[in-house]
Amino acid sequence: MKNKKTFLKFVAVAFLFAIGAVVSSCNKSADPVSGEVAQTAASESSTTSQTSETDDMATNALTSKDPASREAAMFDDDRFKCATVVISDTTTGKGSGKVTIDFGVAPGCTDKKGNTRIGKIIITWTGGRWFLPQSVHTIAFSGYSVNGVKFSDNDSRVVSNISTTASPLTWTIVANHNFTFPDASTASRTVHETRQWVRSTTIVDDKFIISQTAGATDAATGTNRHGKTYTMQITTPLEYDRSCAISNKVFLPVKGVKVITIDTNKVITIDYGTGTCDSTFTITINGHSKTITASNDSSN
Repeated sequence: MKNKKTFLKFVAVAFLFAIGAVVSSCNKSADPVSGEVAQTAASESSTTSQTSETDDMATNALTSKDPASREAAMFDDDRFKCATVVISDTTTGKGSGKVTIDFGVAPGCTDKKGNTRIGKIIITWTGGRWFLPQSVHTIAFSGYSVNGVKFSDNDSRVVSNISTTASPLTWTIVANHNFTFPDASTASRTVHETRQWVRSTTIVDDKFIISQTAGATDAATGTNRHGKTYTMQITTPLEYDRSCAISNKVFLPVKGVKVITIDTNKVITIDYGTGTCDSTFTITINGHSKTITASNDSSN
């Protein structure tokens, strides 16, 4: 009898292990995208969101202080509600100058979407009014952070106006960024992109199109906060919708595709969809796909 009970216990335990193996196998099949891949995709999209947003805020600040033709009536940017925006050092004809966006010290400035910013974004321009061809504006930072993610004071974005038409206005962007997260992890990102401002009849309906700069090997290279190096190419231009940027917490494209290569051998495709205003994107690797929701902080 004892041997029979022991045998039955053995069978029960074996059955439970078998069930566990099946469940584990199902879970792996249901989620074939590794944590490393998801982390890299989320990190690249979140840092892209934060750096691209500085371009948008710089454009709005410059427009508010030196309107670009039909932008004489600037729409109200909620991100500046509790910030101070000051223009200084302007020359005759506004061929050069500086605009400082000051979000103050801790606890900082929180917009209606819950994003908290601290420190300063400093935009200087030379070579003619900032929206005219041949002008160059540089975006720098002083103690700037968004939702606890700090930009280095040594970061810079050099934005050169190569426009040939009134719309779209076109700039090339060369940037170097270094981020520090609340857990002391760090990330770096170098950028070579071209940005087009497609203007509508009302500024709130404007769009921004980001593509890889002609001749550049990559649109971006960097190391994410998990220590993984990567390169990124934009294969379908990324479209940002200003109305979406106003309503959505995360400044992400509404459409477009980019390809990330991790450690030279893992290739990920990120697809932002066909125009829906949300914070999600789909990543695909080795034929397997997963939808991810990006955040504008350190959680990813």
